[in-house]
Amino acid sequence: MIRHILLCLGCVQLLLTSASGETYHSKHFIIHSDLDPRYVQIIQVNAEAFYAAMQGRYFRTGGRTPVTIYYSKTQSDTFKLLRKHGHKKKARRSYYMPDEAAIYTHRFTRQGRAIEMGTLFHEITHHFVRANFKDPPSWFNEGLACFFGDETRIVKGNVTPGEPNPRREVELRERIEKGVKPNLKKLFPMTQKQLYNWPVGYNFSRALFYWLYESGKLGEYLQNARRKGYEVWVLEETVHKPVNEINKELLAFIQKDCYAGAYLKEGQWSRKEAKKKEAFLKALKLKPNYRKAKLELAFCYYRRGDYKQCRSWLWDILRFPESGEYRDAAEQMGHSYYKEKNYVKALEYYQKALEYSDYYECKYELYYWMANCYHYLKDYATAKELHKVFLDNNWEPEKDPRKVAYAKKYQKWEEKKGSEKD
Repeated sequence: MIRHILLCLGCVQLLLTSASGETYHSKHFIIHSDLDPRYVQIIQVNAEAFYAAMQGRYFRTGGRTPVTIYYSKTQSDTFKLLRKHGHKKKARRSYYMPDEAAIYTHRFTRQGRAIEMGTLFHEITHHFVRANFKDPPSWFNEGLACFFGDETRIVKGNVTPGEPNPRREVELRERIEKGVKPNLKKLFPMTQKQLYNWPVGYNFSRALFYWLYESGKLGEYLQNARRKGYEVWVLEETVHKPVNEINKELLAFIQKDCYAGAYLKEGQWSRKEAKKKEAFLKALKLKPNYRKAKLELAFCYYRRGDYKQCRSWLWDILRFPESGEYRDAAEQMGHSYYKEKNYVKALEYYQKALEYSDYYECKYELYYWMANCYHYLKDYATAKELHKVFLDNNWEPEKDPRKVAYAKKYQKWEEKKGSEKD
């Protein structure tokens, strides 16, 4: 295991020494970025995995030329770059320029919040839509990008679509409960301006593709839309139901699966643990296989110090290694055993998490916890090696300077011990 970790470290060092300036090339992308090369590598592997999963499965082609990604550090950096390239657009999170086959995005918003990789997937989906569909309406283009981008993660090279987007589901539920009625007959002929102005427009569009995915009809519908167009009758023909019946079924789906995501977001927003648990349990009542809600409940019990109950919620997630929550659940399981000073079991689950962290931007954090486990197990040499791996892979040392300072001190302590023995 340790040899494998050190081999991975060697690969990272090779990337660092071979990177030329601020331009990075991969099979389907050219990335211009001033971010740390280690983070750019994370961007590359995620983008390529998403591209490979989409091409052939949902889309016939990704176009002939590579996609250019301008990945800046901050939102203001992206604004400046857009203006420099002659664009008046403002990208709060990201923007796809179809004529250039270029994506403009950044790591942090103006408020300093980190933007998730799903934002990049959203824009790559726009690229696929442009390459595969002729004059798609805005609801189709945006709804599909929101569905494939929002909440999607890469697990062992595979994408994990088919999840509620908690933020969007809160907005959708609020509008519906205030009397706005989602209606496909109204959605389909909408112009871009009308879609923007309709309170449920984008979120309802995403819900449609989410429902098609859960119904097993998404691939077939995309093929039919490509060949026959975007009229309501194409959807009716695909699912073999009249539009009025589809509307009823879609609304019932929203009130179950999408509302589950809304409850999840309410729980995340709440500052009271009791309210958090209540919201997560409501989400699970609507969507019993909602692993994100189970993970959040595990976090609740972990914060209380009830590690046994925490693990009871994690066990079910760990039965599904293909899920987007498996890695997080394995790491949390490791933390629960670490708190109980069961370092052998903690290591077992940290290693499981590490195995599923190839596309995870904070993979380096696992090396820190593993190093500490080896320290307490009195394997000081391995602890030192892993603290070094943590330091060498940590592309954002400002995030937790205490861990960085400790890992650096550990190197000196072990070196001092070694010299004293000599």
